[in-house]
Amino acid sequence: MTPREAQQHSPDMTMLSTTFLSHFAQMCGKAKERFENDIEFPFDGAWFFAPSNEYNPYMAWSAMAICLSGYKNVPSNQYRYIRRSFEALGCDDIDITSYYHLNDENRIGFVRNVDQVSYAFGHRMVDDGNGNRRMLLVMMLRGTSDTTEWLSNSEVADSISDGDYSRFSEHEGFRFSAEKAMRDLKTYIARHDLDMSQAKLWVIGHSRGAAVANALAAIIDEDTTLGVSKDRFYAYTFSASRVTMRDDWNSERFDNIFNVINPEDYIPRLPPYGWGIRRFGRDLYLPSIATRYADYRMYRQEFLDTFKAWTRMDFPAFHGNAATNALEHVLESLCPDVPTMYQQKRFSHAGTLTFAQYFTLFTDLAAVQGHELDFKAADFVKYGSGVFGDYLSFFVHNQIMGHCAPGAHQEEGYLIKLALCCKYGIDIERGADTDTTRISVFGPVDLQVNDAEGNIVASIERDRIDEKLYERDDFLAMYVNEHTGEHSVWVPDGGGYVVSMRAREDGAFDIREGKVHPMGQTVSQHVYTQVTLPRHEIVDWTRRRTQEHSTDMDALNTVNATVSVQGIGELKDGEAFASTYEQGAHTFPIPGPQVVCDVLGFHDASAGDYAIVEAHHGTHVSFRGWFEPNQVPGVDQPVSTEEKYSFPLTDSRHLVAWFEKR
Repeated sequence: MTPREAQQHSPDMTMLSTTFLSHFAQMCGKAKERFENDIEFPFDGAWFFAPSNEYNPYMAWSAMAICLSGYKNVPSNQYRYIRRSFEALGCDDIDITSYYHLNDENRIGFVRNVDQVSYAFGHRMVDDGNGNRRMLLVMMLRGTSDTTEWLSNSEVADSISDGDYSRFSEHEGFRFSAEKAMRDLKTYIARHDLDMSQAKLWVIGHSRGAAVANALAAIIDEDTTLGVSKDRFYAYTFSASRVTMRDDWNSERFDNIFNVINPEDYIPRLPPYGWGIRRFGRDLYLPSIATRYADYRMYRQEFLDTFKAWTRMDFPAFHGNAATNALEHVLESLCPDVPTMYQQKRFSHAGTLTFAQYFTLFTDLAAVQGHELDFKAADFVKYGSGVFGDYLSFFVHNQIMGHCAPGAHQEEGYLIKLALCCKYGIDIERGADTDTTRISVFGPVDLQVNDAEGNIVASIERDRIDEKLYERDDFLAMYVNEHTGEHSVWVPDGGGYVVSMRAREDGAFDIREGKVHPMGQTVSQHVYTQVTLPRHEIVDWTRRRTQEHSTDMDALNTVNATVSVQGIGELKDGEAFASTYEQGAHTFPIPGPQVVCDVLGFHDASAGDYAIVEAHHGTHVSFRGWFEPNQVPGVDQPVSTEEKYSFPLTDSRHLVAWFEKR
């Protein structure tokens, strides 16, 4: 349902008032205090007489506003924010008792609350405007607080201790929390003797609350004991992580579950897509500069103004989802599947760790100790060495030193965008249909894009983005990958844009064009191979491309650069590198031997992409190079001696890294 259609179906929609506490500027170190804001959100009881599998943008706006007020409710402020929202809804029997022990002012709860989540309950009567009345039960699941419940995010398959990860079907941290939420929902219904035989149920959540709400919604959709049929159950989540390996995640059974996602937000990318893990229901995407440029431009300035008014700081923007796409690629390289996450022994200067252990350490430092001890980036250095370097680098630059990652995830941002989508009639059900084309050139080539009036709206020169363009209202998304030599711009379809290239040295360069899904998967891609660009000559690519031959690539998101390790001298297979801990390690330290040589491949790429493979090693070990299978140092020449080696992919490829220790 579009915003206009939704408004036409809600002639009696009213605006309700609530309050929330913004902590974003304080979290980013830009303010010493938090800021209260009074806001309004829409409500109409008639919404709950429409089909539950029909998305209502105003219901999404309303749900996110309630979720926003669910944060920062503690004893010292009498939990007044979430209480005020449920009072504004006109709810009876408001229950926020889980907040009493699950908050950061409760020291015992701070440490012990892992597989738990706070929620608020309330119920009221609603009518369809024609005299039909039903009870509505509202359940809001709070997002991550400052307690250790966030550690549950790293509990993907921790209960499997025998190495048989074929049993993995649900993200355990979210599933366990959802099962507890289901029990507490039933307790609330029984305590207040609520008749659910004709009642409506509305379950909502943001962030970790969204992931738990998504898992809970699936439980309710398949439940026969609660008394709520799917046609009377409405579920809306915002920034939910992926929760299930089931094949029927998007079947009709779950089509009443709507998951609203910002394409630049990394939380919905966890765990990585390549595992086959998904969310139940339908994913809907908010406009971003790289995915729905026209819609994004429509509300951009008002979004920035409102965000600053609420948080008292400028919005820290990614200006595209390329960095988030790259992070997911790093994750898939580190652990392309669940067994690798728990069993592959990895090299770092923090010691030999599995990624499951590293993720738990990192989560603990960033989510818990970071709040308590005010960790600085330098304290994470030892955890960023070795194969974990690129993973940690994303958070050092975008979460600790910069604030783009929390900005993309922040609850204020989600609410403002949802409200503006309603105001400007933006239909996010079309969010997956991107209106931009990614154009990339690999190598020492400068890129520039001019609009139809000749204004420069994108510029990458000497591997640097011209960030002054961000001061314009009409700039385009840009991205540079220093490892692969990628320079990319996302050009809006139509509009008379002109793309020009200038090589800094004579050569032949690969160029790709294609469509990219909001979640980073390549939808279509055609590649121009070895295009000659004279040094320092400005080439109008918009015209030149018509003279070049391109290849439409069929292998999309399925091409892998796999890697393995071989050793010379004192290095022996299974004793110093490429080893596993079959049981799946959950405790420290992992039984020896220690890993001193390690490699990373590149997974789930598309033909025409540039892969990057990495070799890492400890002291007293030398890297001999990358070799094709069945080749050996001293006899054959290496493919490359670069520890970080980038190359174009047309098909899947395997390389062997040889190390030596004497």
